[in-house]
Amino acid sequence: MPFSNDPQKTVYEPFIDYENGKIKEGSHYFKPLSRTIMQYVEHLEHKFDGDSGVLERKHVHADGVVYIGKEANSIDEQEVDVKKAQEFVDVEEIKHLILKLTPKEAKEYGIKHRSDLIRLKKNVKEEKLNFKTKLVKYLVKINSSYCTPQ
Repeated sequence: MPFSNDPQKTVYEPFIDYENGKIKEGSHYFKPLSRTIMQYVEHLEHKFDGDSGVLERKHVHADGVVYIGKEANSIDEQEVDVKKAQEFVDVEEIKHLILKLTPKEAKEYGIKHRSDLIRLKKNVKEEKLNFKTKLVKYLVKINSSYCTPQ
């Protein structure tokens, strides 16, 4: 139903039944709060034995184990998924490295054109450095001392 600042009025306005998509209207579709409270009070607690007073926990005894889910059905046939340690890039250190690069050092890193170095430094200064580009990935890789394993 649409939002309204007057909750007393919304009970009488049309609304969409989310189960079947039909538009309905009228207060008879709403459950009074008193009935909700009484249902809560009368609701049996399935985790405990007894009806009132100090209740005792029910004991559960498993009579078997069943693997569920498409991966779990063949769990003994699957390889262990071993992942390498995750590395986090020290962004500020990489930016500092790029800004202090000379054209001669840049050539050693594989930056052939001076214009590429200028564009790279400009991107750092304008906070537009893209760590997904081939060149920046390469700089991060060869300067792995700027990464911290986790």
